Amino acid sequence: MSEKSLNLLLVEDHLALREVLAESLVDFGYQVRAFESAEDALADEVAGSCHIAILDVNLPGEDGLYLANQLRLKNPRIGIIFLTVRNQVTDRLSGYEAGADLYLPKPISPDELHAAIKALSRRLPIDANIDVFFHLFSSELSNAQNDSVILSDEESRLLIALSQAAKQQLEFWELAECLGLDVENINLRTTLEKRISRLRKKLTQINQSSTSIKSIRGVGYQLTLSIKLQ
Repeated sequence: MSEKSLNLLLVEDHLALREVLAESLVDFGYQVRAFESAEDALADEVAGSCHIAILDVNLPGEDGLYLANQLRLKNPRIGIIFLTVRNQVTDRLSGYEAGADLYLPKPISPDELHAAIKALSRRLPIDANIDVFFHLFSSELSNAQNDSVILSDEESRLLIALSQAAKQQLEFWELAECLGLDVENINLRTTLEKRISRLRKKLTQINQSSTSIKSIRGVGYQLTLSIKLQ
């Protein structure tokens, strides 16, 4: 997981510190969304899908522990780093109980924070470049925000075949063989389009683009998103 592919959420109410950390993290190559309160972060539609959240514990309004809990509910795969001056054993235990992966004391240098983010990213249970995850046993298709939908056997076969093909692209006859259809049927392309449309609809239910499966005129179809089979 490279720095350039990581999206970070930074919540720190101290303006100067927030600006310094945000600018430093951007310089390191991260994409950063920064807020001063838990309420502002939770109101942001994108914040919950970030890969790692860096949270101050002492925030105005709801504190960082509450925010960590809410982020975990929205995105169980998110990494959470607490930055705080509260470094007693009981404070650290509360942080880990709230879902923290790392609990780091303030002040912290940007270099040390960068090192901590890199270390955490290596053990995150997601790949930052993956759009969707397909669970082979349950036929569940999900995204990084934990939205999910169940695919039929036919939809599963289509998705797996496209994901494993060269350039994630298959010709009409290859898709027909995958589904056990008659390659010589004059209505084959119409039949395939109906099957592909149903799969596209399932993908849009987990916030993927309607062009996630692209029609290649006169040739076949191509999957345009990245998928991890689990």
